Amino acid sequence: MGMSASQARLLSLTARMTDNENSAQDITYSKIRLANQTEELNNEYLDALDATKLTVLTGFKDSEEIYTDISYGLMTGYNTVAAGKQYVVTDVKGRVLVTAEYAAAFEAGNGDLNKFLAELGYSQATIDVSANSEASDTDKALAKQKVHEAWDQYLTSVGLHYGDEEHGLEFGYTSFGNEPYNGYPTYTLIDLNTGAQSTKALVYEGSTQEQREFYDYAVALTEAYYGTSDSVNTLKTAADSENAGYIKYLSNIFQKMLSAGYYTEEEPTETIKDNAWFEKQLKDGKLLLEYYSTTEKKFVSTSIDSDTAIQEVEDERELSLIEQKYNNQLDDLEAKDNQFDLELKKLDTEHNALQTEYDAVKSVIEKNVEKTFNIFS
Repeated sequence: MGMSASQARLLSLTARMTDNENSAQDITYSKIRLANQTEELNNEYLDALDATKLTVLTGFKDSEEIYTDISYGLMTGYNTVAAGKQYVVTDVKGRVLVTAEYAAAFEAGNGDLNKFLAELGYSQATIDVSANSEASDTDKALAKQKVHEAWDQYLTSVGLHYGDEEHGLEFGYTSFGNEPYNGYPTYTLIDLNTGAQSTKALVYEGSTQEQREFYDYAVALTEAYYGTSDSVNTLKTAADSENAGYIKYLSNIFQKMLSAGYYTEEEPTETIKDNAWFEKQLKDGKLLLEYYSTTEKKFVSTSIDSDTAIQEVEDERELSLIEQKYNNQLDDLEAKDNQFDLELKKLDTEHNALQTEYDAVKSVIEKNVEKTFNIFS
């Protein structure tokens, strides 16, 4: 090999060795990044091992308590929590989070409990006959008596009294159509001597929640018996004991909406119907829980930490998914690391071969230079 050819070959080998070393350095950096990723993955895995979920007491099997994963529907449903409590969900401002159905019923009722219930298909009236029905005279008399007793209770609570020894008292309902509560209740004073009658509207004149409840109940009975809507048949009434509990449940929600305000989520599928979203909102403190206290007759605050019907447990399903994901990612990182090792080994072999050839060519050049100097010396 001539001098020029040897020098060209040496330059080529030098370039290839430099490229080889750069490639090896890049792979080494990649292995360092893989090591960092592996450490991060291990840390994430260790943190994920603490994964828990919220569960709610929903029943009993013999003496064993049955818990179910928490959800909005479960916490706010009727008789869905085995502890016997009724819950509502609120935001940090105290507003009740309700379904679109309840919101629409409330807006249609315009703050009227009876209209709210009617929109949902219910009536708090505890009778199942009307003045125009084919019920027996006895049943009608009993229903009419309930109407009178309800109004007596309300009127007494607000300090009013209609009727005396000279005047009889009857109640009625003026309807503007066939829709429930499309009208108003009335009372009629009858002169027992002349038979003259004077009819007036029975408007609410109370100031307390109890008085309002008395009034609404009396209106429900009066509309059911005297109204033209036939609500005793078109609505599910509290005369059926199976309906009575649910009507009380709806009434409690209405009162909370009325006193605290309410809101709905625009995308229920991604929010209140998504159990993971609901649980996270509770854990983050963005949603709060209240339960109805039968002693205080109102909703009072509770929490996921203190409520005896709720417990936080290890999420076995989530842990299984986390472990599977961890193993898959770890296998992927190890496969990449092994591939890098093979590439480094290949580069090392190539580098050794280049180094050997480089040393040989360099030796040839040095000998040629030495011979040239000897010729001219």
